[in-house]
Amino acid sequence: MAFYLLAAFFGLFVLFLYGPMVAIFLLSLQGPDGELTFPLRSFGFYWLGQVFQEQRVGSFVEAFQRSLLLGLVVLGLSIAVSVMAGLAFRNRFRGANAIFISPSPV
Repeated sequence: MAFYLLAAFFGLFVLFLYGPMVAIFLLSLQGPDGELTFPLRSFGFYWLGQVFQEQRVGSFVEAFQRSLLLGLVVLGLSIAVSVMAGLAFRNRFRGANAIFISPSPV
């Protein structure tokens, strides 16, 4: 019984997290006469196309390219550090048995 209650709680939690994102994505598939309201009036990619045009606050495409480049740099650094750490712990190395005692904050 506890498993099913926790599974239901987890399902509600996931719905709470991802529900608004799914709803906004569905509402963005309306035509030019559509708004952020249900029911959907027409189907189209009008609002998704508006994102890639020049906006008053700046270009979405430039920000997306910058974020993608930053994500690739972080991905490369994470892979490099993870591989080096994994290789370091394959064999015993000097200082592996050292006990580091941090000074107490008192």
